Amino acid sequence: MSGNKWTNEQLEAINESGCNLLVAAAAGAGKTAVLVERIIKKITSEENPVDIDNLLVVTFTNAAATEMKERIADAISKELENNSNSKLLQRQLTLLNKANITTMHSFCLDVIKNNFHLIDLDPDFRIADETETILLKMEAMDELFDDIYENEEGFEHYYDLLESYGSNRDDSAIQDMVLTLYEFVQSSPWPDEWLKEHLEYFDISEKCDFAETPWGKELTKNLELQLEGLLNLYRNALSAINNAQGLDSYIQVFEDEMRTLKKLLDVCRNESENKWNKIKDIISSFEFARLPRSGKDADKSVQEFVKSARDEVKSNMKKFAENMFWGDSESMANNLRLLYPLTKCLADLVLEFERRYNEKKKARSLLDFNDLEHLCLRILMHKDDTGRIYPTETAIALREKFAEILVDEYQDTNMVQEMIVKMVSKTESGTPNVFMVGDVKQSIYRFRQSRPELFMDKYNSYSMEKGDKFRKILLYKNFRSRKEVIDSVNYIFRQIMSVDAGELDYDENEELNPGADYKNCSEDDCITGGPVELHLIDTKDGESEKIIFEEETDDTDDSSDAEEEQLDSVQCEARVIINRIKELVNKDGNGKCFMIYDKTISDYRPVEYRDIVILMRSTRNWTDTFMEEMSAQGIPAYADSGTGFFKTVEIQIMLSLLQIIDNPVQDIPLLAVLRSPIVGLTPEELTDIRLANRNASIYDALKTVAEQNEGELSTKAANFIKKLEEWRDKAVYMPVDELIWYLYGETGFYSFAGAMPEGEQRQANLRILFERARQYEQTSYKGLFNFINFINKLKNSRGDMGSAKILGENENVVRIMSIHKSKGLEFPVVIVAGCGKKFNLQDMNRSILLHQDLGFGPDYVDYRKRIAYPSAAKQAIRSRIKNESLSEEMRILYVALTRAREKLIITGSVKNLDKSLLKWGSAANVKDQKLPAYDMLKASNYLDWILPALIRHKKNHCLRKSAGLDDFKGALIDDPSEWGVIFWERNDIISDNTKEEKQEEGLPVWMDAAGKDSFCSEFSDEICRRLEWEYKYKKASQIPVKVSVTELKKRFAAETAEELSAAAAYASALIKKPAFLQEDTGLSAAEAGSALHFVMQHLDLCSPLTEQNIAAQIERMQQSELLTAQQAACVDISRICKFADSDLGRRMCASGKVYREVPFCIEIDSSEFTDGLDDVYEGEITLLQGVIDCFFEEDDGLVLIDYKTDYVPQGGEDMIKERYKLQIEYYSRALEKLTGKKVKEKYIYLFWNGNVLEFK
Repeated sequence: MSGNKWTNEQLEAINESGCNLLVAAAAGAGKTAVLVERIIKKITSEENPVDIDNLLVVTFTNAAATEMKERIADAISKELENNSNSKLLQRQLTLLNKANITTMHSFCLDVIKNNFHLIDLDPDFRIADETETILLKMEAMDELFDDIYENEEGFEHYYDLLESYGSNRDDSAIQDMVLTLYEFVQSSPWPDEWLKEHLEYFDISEKCDFAETPWGKELTKNLELQLEGLLNLYRNALSAINNAQGLDSYIQVFEDEMRTLKKLLDVCRNESENKWNKIKDIISSFEFARLPRSGKDADKSVQEFVKSARDEVKSNMKKFAENMFWGDSESMANNLRLLYPLTKCLADLVLEFERRYNEKKKARSLLDFNDLEHLCLRILMHKDDTGRIYPTETAIALREKFAEILVDEYQDTNMVQEMIVKMVSKTESGTPNVFMVGDVKQSIYRFRQSRPELFMDKYNSYSMEKGDKFRKILLYKNFRSRKEVIDSVNYIFRQIMSVDAGELDYDENEELNPGADYKNCSEDDCITGGPVELHLIDTKDGESEKIIFEEETDDTDDSSDAEEEQLDSVQCEARVIINRIKELVNKDGNGKCFMIYDKTISDYRPVEYRDIVILMRSTRNWTDTFMEEMSAQGIPAYADSGTGFFKTVEIQIMLSLLQIIDNPVQDIPLLAVLRSPIVGLTPEELTDIRLANRNASIYDALKTVAEQNEGELSTKAANFIKKLEEWRDKAVYMPVDELIWYLYGETGFYSFAGAMPEGEQRQANLRILFERARQYEQTSYKGLFNFINFINKLKNSRGDMGSAKILGENENVVRIMSIHKSKGLEFPVVIVAGCGKKFNLQDMNRSILLHQDLGFGPDYVDYRKRIAYPSAAKQAIRSRIKNESLSEEMRILYVALTRAREKLIITGSVKNLDKSLLKWGSAANVKDQKLPAYDMLKASNYLDWILPALIRHKKNHCLRKSAGLDDFKGALIDDPSEWGVIFWERNDIISDNTKEEKQEEGLPVWMDAAGKDSFCSEFSDEICRRLEWEYKYKKASQIPVKVSVTELKKRFAAETAEELSAAAAYASALIKKPAFLQEDTGLSAAEAGSALHFVMQHLDLCSPLTEQNIAAQIERMQQSELLTAQQAACVDISRICKFADSDLGRRMCASGKVYREVPFCIEIDSSEFTDGLDDVYEGEITLLQGVIDCFFEEDDGLVLIDYKTDYVPQGGEDMIKERYKLQIEYYSRALEKLTGKKVKEKYIYLFWNGNVLEFK
């Protein structure tokens, strides 16, 4: 029936029947066309026709469903033209309006409407608007928490939950947690059961090996993957050692450590008793021997390489010991059991919130979108006490009705939708009839709880044999893109995508095959296609060697270089892209232009702006810069960023007006309206209003001015107050949407906005606000106050909405969009930007992580001891989420690259290109055809995947040379893909200024030439007086309200830096502990010092301070979780004993009154630390705060002791004394003020060498 030329695989997918059929269709493989053709074949079959209303076709969006109906109608209509007497075709065209070509939500809605009586549902129900659901959830949440504060019965651990995971200000963090968990479990077929089931994970039996828990299995699996990568590092290192000179002495050390890693890997892979403890023991006992001396002729570059590989292994082993395998099986289990009450309280809050929210919906006869799926499932399915699932009579009736179920974009299905399809299909009755089409490589909606695992399970289990009841067909011929694009996509993903990194092995079965026929361009001056371009931008300033994200220094430079605009990486990338767009749309130096094939005219034409799209992973914080840069260069562009609505001036003014109509006693909104075009007061007039009544609200001050009946300002104020009262009266009875439209006309603001720059966009935004109000009025909520409250909640919870769209599809503009929005679309020229931007993995830092399979992953928090760290459950879920997120990022990159039809351009910026090339070269230096999953899962941006693959391309000699890989030992891949790699320096981009910028540079010169004396008038003196006026108390802005003793010490040290320059250079070495000690403890010098201070604060001085006694006390601190094992290990007990045996230590212990870690806060005159303060600043006070390490009391006064753990070289005591002299003086003053007693002696005790420094 169709004129398309189908491939054999497509024909099989169209004609195969009598089975569950999974069609894995790659990007551009024509899966939608196949789906439509299959439907047409079935409904027009002369042998066995199926009425179209007996097919259930499930699409992902309403737009897709509408398009599919139109394509089927067109196909039937065309066939009717040839066979107008066909009753079958006429019948199908008539039934098309009743066809079940719909989204899953629409299908569920039909099931519920026809079976509402089975679930006790009001037949007059309606679907709640998003506005209304937000308000209902807010209301239910507020009521729930108010009731808990009145009576916490049933939520006994609520306050523990609040203290552990709430913020210091309010309970919003807990409310967000409840709402997040509620939304998360809605993707489960049985949300309540999911909560209860995964809650029981925390009830770990005492005899259970932690490695057998879901979290233990995940951590062990992750360790196994990491170890494989580390072993590969050691193999490469040993290979390099064997091929280099002078490093033979390293071989034994590397081989010994490699054997231990293999032993650990074997334990992970094999099942055994007490597996967790075995793994933990090997990790905790793993010691890295000191590397022996290398030969004098050692190859330094190889030596550096093998040492860096070993350092990476060291770092990972330390991470395993500290973060994942820090305790034995019993302690890990106990730790999680302690979290059970808090997790149960959270689950109970969710269940109670759900109950209240459902009651509110029921009272209003409302359903939300989650209800549609769950209520449909209730109608279609029964679940008995044993957990057995079986279909209801309704489901059986639907099974009989539907001859086939066709599911589009199956890779984005969730568990609820999967169960619904299962209930209405005939799979369980032995006659499977589900046709599923999708591409798991394009599954990019995990954040919506889609489960690509459902697709993969079938993909891995279904057979490719004809006649099988469960069959799959692969469609990998791409009918969209040129061969250059397809070859490049295959080349990249063949190396980077695997089961561990990407959740699918990208092999010859998954590769795209060129299917599009692009004929040659007949014109001589035509450029088409071409290699895929990669533009790498080094944003480091080559001259100053500073990364561009660093803040500018206070130093000024009058040179032309200093006047250049300081571009950030986004601007740099935008300008590179703009230059390339200009090159594409304009003719080159030879008069040739880039052309694309236009299917509508079946010929080539020059590329236009509308043919170009810029894709970004996230448009946030990028689109504004790109739009500004493009506007400056005269390139028309449009960005649908989804943000910025509430930040527009016109919307802010209208919202402020609505706020004061609701309540005029709000200073900021009222000032905004008074200053706006609606009233139009000047700053001077606003000042006069404020002065009319300094202590009252602005509204009361405005009324005072209005009552004066003097002058123009009084008239303006009276008129506005009169209008405001009229508007307030109307707001009482007028719906909000009508009120807003009335205000638009009454104030003339709508017309005014249209006359402003970008007036069409501004008016469209105002219409969007009106539409929002109209949607609000259709809910069960009414009134201006509730609408304002709703808008405020919307801004706080969702951030923002996108500005109104005013462009049509055919506008000649460059489009900027996110990769997610581009899915399903295609463009002649695609520029994938921002490939150097780091992946957003912030969700992994939440207090509680959630996973469909692993359940809850909370932090372990003991707020009484002020201890918090990620639990083993959180570490396991974090590991899984990271791997899944990176796999999804890889699929997102695949979607981006496969949008291009004719030209693909990739851009990315890095802070230091040389350093990045070394990193990419190291990742590429492997013999295998596929890059190691270990390295792929370490990626922080798309370039970390693309560049290692490109380095291995046989033709990329220049790239390898740039990466310093002239003697590259990795696999060199001979591939037909063509790449053009272009390097950009930041300074090159800056120097390419426009003529307008250069012209503007001359303006200051002209103004300087005019000179001050050339301007003369009777107002000259007054102008100079005003412009040269200085605030009398200018220096007061530089006086801090509060300072610490440490800050004062640093300030005075900086002031005396020139006098003590030699000493300062010497002193800089004193604050850092020797590297070999830091390596032993794993703690920084400051952390080790803090640990020692903590021990000195809590030591029991009444008992003898022997080594054994001190060790016992430190052990108790560790058991009480006041100290970590690492902190306890770094405390040198012998040094504490040495202090206790000193004269000063014995005096302290003998005193009956010892005070330690005493905080203080005293007032001091600001002139003490701020120079140049004259008499007008007399009485300026600053608070000085600090903590005194120790003091004790004797009969004739106080003795002050300050501990120092600084490293002190021989003869360095005087430097220490000079450095801390000021600090000791302030401590002494504070102590005398606090106690009213004299400080008779002041000491610093140096733990490094046991010396006592006395201050007179």
